[in-house]
Amino acid sequence: MKLEVMDKHLSILAKQHIETCFVKINTEKSPFLAEKLKIVVLPTLALIKNAKVDDHVVGFDELGEIDEFSTEELEDRLEKCQVIHEGESSINASKSSAQTRRSIRQSTRSDLSDSE
Repeated sequence: MKLEVMDKHLSILAKQHIETCFVKINTEKSPFLAEKLKIVVLPTLALIKNAKVDDHVVGFDELGEIDEFSTEELEDRLEKCQVIHEGESSINASKSSAQTRRSIRQSTRSDLSDSE
């Protein structure tokens, strides 16, 4: 049950933060990797930055110790470790970037027509 709760929240965050790679492993089928990542308790999130394990979120201890924590609470914890960035979900960043490009193109075209 706890794995399903974590999967649900991570699925939501993975869609919002495409700048971050979310990987799920089956510890029974990958014991070597689980040992290398120091995964003993399930669920455990190994937070990796620059090819090194930077931190762990073990169980729900840091998320209120209950199964009913919010996606925002998990997001805050991941932001704290800087594996995702506050307010920078890639979906929103892509939209604002596209709007900026459109504005630049539009202003460039009007500048060209004025000079002719």
